[in-house]
Amino acid sequence: MPFTDTARIHVEGGHGGGGCLSFRREKYIPKGGPDGGNGGRGGDVLLVADDDHVDLSLFRHAVHHKARPGMPGEGRGKHGKAGADLEVPVPPGTRVLRDDEVIARLNDAGDRVLVARGGEGGVGNRAFKSSTHRTPRETVPGMPGEAAWLTLEFISPVDAVIVGLPNAGKSALLHALTGAAATVAPYPHSTREPAFGPLTDDYANLYLVADVPGLAEDGTPRPRAHLAQVENARLILHCVSEEDPEPAGDRIARVRQGIAPFRRDDATEWVVATFSDPDNAPSWADRAVEIVLDAGVDDLRDAVTGFLAAPGVT
Repeated sequence: MPFTDTARIHVEGGHGGGGCLSFRREKYIPKGGPDGGNGGRGGDVLLVADDDHVDLSLFRHAVHHKARPGMPGEGRGKHGKAGADLEVPVPPGTRVLRDDEVIARLNDAGDRVLVARGGEGGVGNRAFKSSTHRTPRETVPGMPGEAAWLTLEFISPVDAVIVGLPNAGKSALLHALTGAAATVAPYPHSTREPAFGPLTDDYANLYLVADVPGLAEDGTPRPRAHLAQVENARLILHCVSEEDPEPAGDRIARVRQGIAPFRRDDATEWVVATFSDPDNAPSWADRAVEIVLDAGVDDLRDAVTGFLAAPGVT
């Protein structure tokens, strides 16, 4: 299933059960009076952060989510049962938008938010009885539940991201650093979805690194780009191939402009010269690695984990 970080869903609370029109009829009590019960309240729809989900692919086809309706009231004063709530699982790191406004952020497993309230139950005719109105035939129907279209956006909890123009060595660097499976090929846009890999330090601290595709050669986001995955990253590894004849400064500027709307303000960026001699790094690079020969990779890995483990880096 393709990685999915945005989805649009429709949620609707359950309809409230209708009030009952009923009169008590028993042997020797032919006119026992009204005894219609109230309807049950409709169920609510809640989004719940669940660790079992790692993206929003569940919603590629499951678009409509409606809670159970309340049961109608019955005679003999029996009230209808309330409809069951519907809990819709989403991955931790999901934010919820309604009418382009963020209404909730579910950052941790177990976080939940009510997104569609169920309708109130109706009122049976028993409630309308009075000393002057002995045989009421009035009832109130159940109310419809709230309904809304929501946009879900999933931002993975990555610590470091690898960005760059096509063929800059991003996937190869992710594989070299973390061992994660990545599509490496000598043609542009070989990686169409984010790839993730774990990185551990000497103290068994675990960090998540992502290769985030999405930029075209001119630095603009491609259709169905996943650049929002940059948002949580504390460290940005900006890959620039030293083999590319175009001036590195021009390429660096295009990438920075492309990711600017997504990066956090306090993120640290390292320009990494890929396919370069670590002992003779170009002046425009903060780090250099020769991925094919695995030269400089260990030093870069140590630098990344050291940075992420440093006090004050959040």
